Amino acid sequence: MRFHTSAQRAVAIALLAAACGACAPADNGPRRYRMQGEITYDGQPLPAGRISFAPDTEQGNSGPGGYADIVDGYYDTNNNGKGVVPGPHNVRIEGYDGQPSPKNDFYRYGTMVFRVHREQIEVPEKASTHNFDVPNPPNEK
Repeated sequence: MRFHTSAQRAVAIALLAAACGACAPADNGPRRYRMQGEITYDGQPLPAGRISFAPDTEQGNSGPGGYADIVDGYYDTNNNGKGVVPGPHNVRIEGYDGQPSPKNDFYRYGTMVFRVHREQIEVPEKASTHNFDVPNPPNEK
């Protein structure tokens, strides 16, 4: 195809972009909801870590998982741009001291305080707050 003017090129590009946009899915997967809250360990805010939410398939839930970094005892799944699908979930929390060192620079979270804590929760069909109090020792299932 040969264009004679820049206006013709611009119209052709606009039409092509509109056509490609119509091919994209209208919905980008299942509805996700914001989860946020506080995480304490041994009665104190957990300095750093990661929390992940995996739909409990044994209870019939499915969909993508969600996660968030833990900073100064707080997490928010909106910080990574994703939320959590509703329903039963298996939650996994990793805890760190928040002090990266040359010896352990692979983890930006610092030295591991506890390996993993697991529990199950029900995520509602709305944005919500869920606080976690990790026992010492944590539930490592």
